[in-house]
Amino acid sequence: MREALSDLKVDLRIYVPGYPITDAIPALGEEASMATNEKVAMEVALGASVTGRRSIVLVKHLGVNILSDPLSISPTHTIGAGLVVLAGEDVGPKGSQAEMDVRNYGPLCEIPVLDPWSPDLLGQALSEAFDLSERIGSPAMVRTTFEFGDGSGSSSPAFAETGKEERSEKASRPGTFDRSIWNLTAKGRHQRYRGEVLPLLTSASASTTLNLQRDGEGDLGIIASGRPASLALNLEKRYPVLVAGYSHPLPGDAIREFIRGHEKVLVVEEPTPFIEARLQICKNVFGKMTGHLPWGRMEAEDLNKALELIESGADPGPGPAPQRFLDRPASKNICDDCPYRPVYEAVRDLGVPVAGDAGCSIRAVRPPLKAVDVVYGLGSSVGVASGFGRKGVALIGDYALAHSGLLGLIDAVNKNRDVLVVLLNNGVAAMTGGQPVPDITSILERIVLDLQTIDLPKDRESIMEVLAEELKRPGVSLVVARGICPRYVSAT
Repeated sequence: MREALSDLKVDLRIYVPGYPITDAIPALGEEASMATNEKVAMEVALGASVTGRRSIVLVKHLGVNILSDPLSISPTHTIGAGLVVLAGEDVGPKGSQAEMDVRNYGPLCEIPVLDPWSPDLLGQALSEAFDLSERIGSPAMVRTTFEFGDGSGSSSPAFAETGKEERSEKASRPGTFDRSIWNLTAKGRHQRYRGEVLPLLTSASASTTLNLQRDGEGDLGIIASGRPASLALNLEKRYPVLVAGYSHPLPGDAIREFIRGHEKVLVVEEPTPFIEARLQICKNVFGKMTGHLPWGRMEAEDLNKALELIESGADPGPGPAPQRFLDRPASKNICDDCPYRPVYEAVRDLGVPVAGDAGCSIRAVRPPLKAVDVVYGLGSSVGVASGFGRKGVALIGDYALAHSGLLGLIDAVNKNRDVLVVLLNNGVAAMTGGQPVPDITSILERIVLDLQTIDLPKDRESIMEVLAEELKRPGVSLVVARGICPRYVSAT
């Protein structure tokens, strides 16, 4: 990826860390910068684009939700130089609260979504995405379901070698924003986009070399996208396979012809039945919705089982039982040497509802601590706790507060809501690799005039005393617990 970005002369490279894309950050190069949140990253990239600078935004799947506001506006607004959102899906999920399918943002925002099925094809996909972005005056998205740098996948030699000469040709200095778009109304901009741009997207999806069709044995064929395409192409039996290089728009003509040419078709994709759902009018299509394949991540044995069931006509039976916390070896609790353990214990013993955050505090939802009741995403705890029927606790890390939680705090102060905010201030984003985070203490002192500070380590009883006193006070209370994460001492 680093070589591709260099060949394509991508000037601005910006990211927000999080699994699974954290491992890809080094490939952006030393000039890459970390944004406070994904919406800011997208806005900075748009600013670069309209002034003629190519830009890439690297985020995890859930981060696309945060940047979706400017993403949804920019296609009809138009941009300047190429802008690509590279989104990594956490299929499983392993390091996220929720599994999500970013392909849905294609039709929702009317942007192209390229879906390379192997790490070997990422450079080619980025090259095509930048070229297409500039031709249509809109951001393009490249989504991945493989893990960055895992070296998995099997692409054809022709695909692996494609691109460097093409990338050099496409790296000429792109244009800037054309203000003539303002001659159109909002309705007119949509009319222009749908009349002029959508046909270009359909043509690009049909003609891309990211598509692959392979002949095989029998009347049972496979339509695949993303990482599972590699699994399908490497099965012991040679089945006919059609790989869709774009998730939006899909290569419709190729899919229709493939379905007509086969008695039965299995749709192989992750994590949801995005393609399969669009083919349900066809009675010979099988996949997740028919119970033949698992939702989320799949492996070769899942494909073999599904193909055997389809060929035999047997019923797939019930799906798997929900995975339990104890069944997953990688699941973790709060670290034994964490300086914040007494804070969690004190919060637990207050006997009030507690909202946590998608940082370290989410690990305190289960025994032995059981200190946190609900977690609705990064930066959410202050807003959630503000809605409790009585004064409760919002546990939030300093990264989560800067990311998006600060708005909840401002709202709570402005509306004089009853909430005790406990800020876990360790100076790093510990759950995403220990990246340094901005120190916004001086801003907090202006928002909440009477904040309290606890310097860790400290015993549970002392912490409990401070928190219990703050709970008695009406309105917003803010307690800043300052400590150092033992895993990232050098970062602080």
